[in-house]
Amino acid sequence: MSFEFILKEEYSVRVLAIRHVEIEDLGMMEDIFREKNWSFDYLDTPKGEKLERPLEEYSLVVLLGGYMGAYEEEKYPFLKYEFQLIEEILKKEIPFLGICLGSQMLAKVLGASVYRGKNGEEIGWYFVEKVSDNKFFREFPDRLRVFQWHGDTFDLPRRATRVFTSEKYENQGFVYGKAVGLQFHIEVGARTMKRWIEAYKDELEKKKIDPRLLLETAEREEKVLKGLLRSLLERMVES
Repeated sequence: MSFEFILKEEYSVRVLAIRHVEIEDLGMMEDIFREKNWSFDYLDTPKGEKLERPLEEYSLVVLLGGYMGAYEEEKYPFLKYEFQLIEEILKKEIPFLGICLGSQMLAKVLGASVYRGKNGEEIGWYFVEKVSDNKFFREFPDRLRVFQWHGDTFDLPRRATRVFTSEKYENQGFVYGKAVGLQFHIEVGARTMKRWIEAYKDELEKKKIDPRLLLETAEREEKVLKGLLRSLLERMVES
């Protein structure tokens, strides 16, 4: 395979990122996409934006986090549009990555319940355990420290495979065909962490969470997480 063909092939990859909060973006994924010459578009549904390109033009769709609940579509009507998109993505078998709220919405579309977690909020760096083998996560270790910021959780959808679990919440990550749901924020590196600490400083102070520790851990874990994230994205696009 020639270099020219590889370059052309890489440029042909286009990613759609559905975003709910401007600062809760692709994070380290943006860096990876630029390194690989993959193009990406943001779709800000809370602003009333609708998809302009056919879904088939995308090699991967990423549904990001947000403060709303997956069960609050009456309060946030744009979620209804997103649920329709997820159904179409699954039907067309387009690789899909749901992060935090995105994983909960995927679980709901697949028929599982989403609800407030009985074990309280997870905000900070926690370990998750890999409990099954899957081609998307081949490079991932059996135990991994990841960033969490959620109060909701979900049941494992039927015919889905649980890949990650934790002491506090059983369902931290699952795979359904070409769709992946991750409760944790694997996209968060030091740059994103700084932005979140500044934007949500009042909430962190109220919950007595040390922002310096959050940032120090992000800086320490970033290299490993970025490498794992890159492998996940490559495997999903190749699927």
